[in-house]
Amino acid sequence: MEQCRGARAMLGWSQAELAKAANVSRQTIADFERGAHLPISNNLASIIAAFQEAGIEFIRENGSGVGVRFMKPMS
Repeated sequence: MEQCRGARAMLGWSQAELAKAANVSRQTIADFERGAHLPISNNLASIIAAFQEAGIEFIRENGSGVGVRFMKPMS
């Protein structure tokens, strides 16, 4: 939830822009971000893929918390 909001903020995306990029409804994004429920697995995969395509990497819990960052450019 927080990672989704953070990633959107980093990209300057609205919920509607993320929904369009992920091909899901804006309500799916809104419900997820407010913690109402987790999207079904294929919608969650589409959301993650949309962020990754835009250059966002999700950081898993490693003892210091979760996070998001821009991916290192491939050289």
